[in-house]
Amino acid sequence: MRRTFSIILLIHLVFLGIFLPVGVNAQEEKVLSAEGNSGLMVEGRLALLAITAYIDEQIGCMVKLLETVATTKEAQSGKWDKVKPLLVGVEKRAVPAVIFFARPNGTYFTTEKGMIDKNIKDRLYFSAVMAGNISVGELLISRSTGKNVTVVAVPVRAEGQVVGLLGASIYLDEINKKVLQALRLPDNMIFYAFDDNFITALHFRPEFIFQDPTKLIRDVIYHTSSFTGWHIVLGVVRE
Repeated sequence: MRRTFSIILLIHLVFLGIFLPVGVNAQEEKVLSAEGNSGLMVEGRLALLAITAYIDEQIGCMVKLLETVATTKEAQSGKWDKVKPLLVGVEKRAVPAVIFFARPNGTYFTTEKGMIDKNIKDRLYFSAVMAGNISVGELLISRSTGKNVTVVAVPVRAEGQVVGLLGASIYLDEINKKVLQALRLPDNMIFYAFDDNFITALHFRPEFIFQDPTKLIRDVIYHTSSFTGWHIVLGVVRE
C-alpha cells in the first residue's frame, strides 16, 4: 500500500507539471524517525521533494505576480487608487489571500477593505522589505481578517528608493486544501509543515494548523525548503 501510494503520488505530481521544477533548491531530506521503514525512506524521499516543490510553486507564483506589479508606474506612484486595480488582478489569478499595499510609515490598504485602521510597521517582514528584500514564509495571524496566514511581500522602488511594499497574506487553510487534494493521503499517512519557531503552517488535519507538530507518534522524514524555510514532513502513523 505504501509503495503504491508513493508511485501514484509521484506520477500525479509529474503530470501536474510540478515535480522538481527548475529553481527548486531545498535542503537535503532528513530522518526524524523511520526505523524499519525502508519504503518510506526510499520512495518517501522522492515524494517529499515533489510535495515541497508543489508548495513552493503555489507561494512562488504570488511572489512573481507581486514583483511584476511592483515595477509598474502605478505602484511606484505610491497612490492606492492607482495600484488597487492591478492588485485586484493579482487577487483573481493567485491562491486565496488578502492582497495589500503598505506605505513606508506602516499604514496599509487591502483590496477588500481599502485603508485599514491598523499599522504593520512592527511586523518582521516589514523592516526586511523596506530594506529592499523579499520576504517569504512568515506565519502570522492577519490583523485585517484574524485568520492564520503566511505573508509574502516585495519592495516597490522608485528612483533608487523603497517607496512602499506589496504583500499577500495567503490563507493557510486554502493552501492546505490544495496540498491535501494533490496528496490524497491514505489513512495511515501523515503530512505537515512547520517553521523554525515550531508553528504549524500546513497539516493533514487542518485543525492542527498553528499548533505544536511534535506530539504525534509517527515515523517520518522531512525536507526543508530554501524558499519558504518551512520543514515539510511526510510519514506513517505507527500502528
